[in-house]
Amino acid sequence: MVDLLSLAKAACEAAVREGVDQAEGYAQESKRIDVDVEKSMIKFCNVVRDQGLSVRAFKDGGRGFAYTMKLSLEEAVETAKRAAALAKVAHKDPDFRTLPTPRLGQRVEGLFDRRLAELSVDQAVEWAVEGIDTARAAAKEAVVQGGSGFSVDDAALASSLGVEVEESATSVGVGVFSIIKRGDDVGSYSEFDSARRLEDFQPEPVGRIASEQALRFLGAKRLPTETMPVVFGPLAANGLLYALCGAANAESVQRNRSFLTGWRGRQVASELVTIVDNGVYPAGLASGRYDGEGVPRGETLVVDRGFLKTYLHNSYTANKAGELNTGHAARGGYRGGVGIGPTNLRPRLGDWTSEEIIRETREGLYVSMAGLSPNQATGDISGSVDFGFKIEHGEIAYPVKNAMVGVNIIELLKGIDAVSKDYREEPGLIMPTFRAQNVRVAGGA
Repeated sequence: MVDLLSLAKAACEAAVREGVDQAEGYAQESKRIDVDVEKSMIKFCNVVRDQGLSVRAFKDGGRGFAYTMKLSLEEAVETAKRAAALAKVAHKDPDFRTLPTPRLGQRVEGLFDRRLAELSVDQAVEWAVEGIDTARAAAKEAVVQGGSGFSVDDAALASSLGVEVEESATSVGVGVFSIIKRGDDVGSYSEFDSARRLEDFQPEPVGRIASEQALRFLGAKRLPTETMPVVFGPLAANGLLYALCGAANAESVQRNRSFLTGWRGRQVASELVTIVDNGVYPAGLASGRYDGEGVPRGETLVVDRGFLKTYLHNSYTANKAGELNTGHAARGGYRGGVGIGPTNLRPRLGDWTSEEIIRETREGLYVSMAGLSPNQATGDISGSVDFGFKIEHGEIAYPVKNAMVGVNIIELLKGIDAVSKDYREEPGLIMPTFRAQNVRVAGGA
């Protein structure tokens, strides 16, 4: 087995020998097994093994980046030389200060499951078949798409400032998209489950839920265009909260590319909204002992009773702003650079059940899932409601089609007047239901 940390350290040392000020090496090995389902049949199975090493080198603020897919000492040294050469001719960035210095991160349980790591492709096929079978048992005419898979990742990071970290992680998931057609009428729905470890993974009901919900979306009707309360179910609500926290990316803010630029300390949501970003939740889907630069992760209060408390930083943006590094450096792998991203969002729960929220909504719209991502620069939302229901007299009346929502995300979040105490949970995440008043809905009727 390759010693990833030794290669990362060797790359740093080689870059420094080439005359750069600072350097960082990142080495990774991964295995991923994916089984794809199309038209209720196994379409293909992929087993992908990937490995590589990248180097970031800095000279007078200029940055050089290079990577290789070969894990050897010779390749590590050559990659470091390429990164160093690029750093020497790169544009000098006056805002670059320094890479992070070493800090000890807290232990995070449940990131790696040896039982999952030792599974064979047969298990992924079994989960995919189970998804097909349970979906069609709930609706024999269901056409199933989706699949299953799991991954194992080992990574190590070292810097010339003494950072040396290693981490191993596993993940597993299954998703089913069920399509049911009766004459000209079509109903569909998507369901999933994912986890870091097998004990948190529950694939059995996924296919059944997808088909049962698809049946509910048969007979969809158009809505009149009007302003109404909108109840956002767990997945839809979670998407909006992630959009808000994603816009708190300090790099986007500093470049004036985020709708949250200038909003820190100001009210961005209802007082019912408090959001904690927890990067160290045990077995959380986005948890880790360290972020993508070797900075310890932790808990960050992003929104407190509606007020934006902080932006999310990596080392570059924190140093540029002279602020605390929040440990949100995001690295997608050895091929890419370092960005910023939220981890596990855990909003504060409310006092109502989701059923009570619906019951107290005389007329409105319930959104299960939707493509409601805001424009990152303006915060404006103009998106379709993929899976929604009309609410009449406090009850779910019928599914809707061709509905769209048009609103600014901050106006929408400020209009929240109810948050549920029950929620959907995925490892590390809690996703309550909430209701927002005065949302413009275009029904196309």
